[in-house]
Amino acid sequence: MSHLELARRFVVAAVVCSVVLAGVAPAAVSTAGAASSATVSVAGVSSVGVDETATATLRAADVPASAGVGAFAVNVTYDPSVVSVRVAESDFAVETAAPEPGVLRVVGYTDARTGRTGDVALAALDVTGESAGDATLGVEVDTLADADGSAITRTTADASVEVSGGSGSGDDRDDSDDDTDDDGGSSGGSGSGGARTSVRTSVSGGGLAVDIRNAKPGTPVDVDFSDVETGGVRVDGLSLTLGAKSDARLTVRALDSVPDGTPALDGEPLSYLDVAHDVDDSAVDGVDFTLSVSAATLSDRGLDPADLRLYRYSDGEWRALSTSVVAETDGEVRLTAASPGLSVFALAPAPAEAAFAVTTGSLPSSAVVGDSVTVTATVENTGQTRGETTVDLTVDGAVRDSRTLDLAPGEARTVEFAVAADAVGRYDVAVAGVSAGSLQVDAEETPTPTATTASTESEPATTDTRTPGFGAVSAALAAALAALVALARRRP
Repeated sequence: MSHLELARRFVVAAVVCSVVLAGVAPAAVSTAGAASSATVSVAGVSSVGVDETATATLRAADVPASAGVGAFAVNVTYDPSVVSVRVAESDFAVETAAPEPGVLRVVGYTDARTGRTGDVALAALDVTGESAGDATLGVEVDTLADADGSAITRTTADASVEVSGGSGSGDDRDDSDDDTDDDGGSSGGSGSGGARTSVRTSVSGGGLAVDIRNAKPGTPVDVDFSDVETGGVRVDGLSLTLGAKSDARLTVRALDSVPDGTPALDGEPLSYLDVAHDVDDSAVDGVDFTLSVSAATLSDRGLDPADLRLYRYSDGEWRALSTSVVAETDGEVRLTAASPGLSVFALAPAPAEAAFAVTTGSLPSSAVVGDSVTVTATVENTGQTRGETTVDLTVDGAVRDSRTLDLAPGEARTVEFAVAADAVGRYDVAVAGVSAGSLQVDAEETPTPTATTASTESEPATTDTRTPGFGAVSAALAAALAALVALARRRP
């Protein structure tokens, strides 16, 4: 690059920076070579309905051929209670600001060597009706310079716009000329009218810029993509649902590698998808993506389409989204995936599921009724992803207790179960189907009475005067026998 070209670009950049930062016309812009007068104004809109949007043009008319617009800084003024104004698009590199209500500052430049001449569209403006009434779209020019930084003589002209209530009034543009998707149309003739939902797409910075206006709460806005493709993966479109009436700007890029500032997803993703956005996740009710993967890519990678997942990076980690195969042809497979918000995404095969191995530990071989027996086991995640598992303690096949564990890959944890030995018997104990052994439960032991030893000492004889038991019968028999003997001796 020549020194002259470098100096020219420096002057143009100085115009943009000084105006954006200071908010005033930079005195450094040269007036040498100033040409005849150009007129800067807002054109193309005269009326619009409440809650409707019309497209206007911020333009510089009659720019002389000897000059050509290289940079500009313009304030568009308006009554914010009647209309709102924002930049829709521009062929210049544009920065905007709102230094105060009712003022839209538009600063633009081009690094082209020759500026544009004739009638030059500086930017397309969206003018939205806020309430019924008349508003003036005024223009204040801080800077209008050619590609070398020399000032272009200019004048300004104001425009008037009428805002009327009702859905049928206003918007004087031909909708058929818009690159828009009408998603839902008007609000059905309500008193305040209904703004049309519009979608504009354009190629920008290696991706696709999406400008959504007047999205209805809870109503999906469908956006069809083109040229968003890499690594055999094509992003066909998305459906965005917002929770409140809102506008949204997105820039969608398909990438071979993870964008700066985001950690790579483990494994081998087919592609990454970066969705830059200006809408907060809290305002997003949901996003549905449609993607296509070439059959050749799947074959080369040895992948089953059913194993593919779209992952979203959020809150410092990658999370798999619900992903489904909706169509298959000889050439490609179409997938859909549902996400709670916008972010960086990756399409990749799902890793192997978490797998768990159980090793049982100690179990007493016996116990008595009333004991509490402790059973231990070690559970390890032998898979490649984090996961949860529930392990059951069973006694003779019946579940007696459970534990739920959340384990990272390679993590192991020991669990304990307490079992009450409440009945006599032999029981088979297992944890997660792995035998821990058998437990014998016996009855509680009963104390054995102490035997009495007979005394060897002689005791004085006593006469038993109690009622006889087993000893009294023997005495009676002896008395009867003595009587028989005495009778026999008396016989001759």
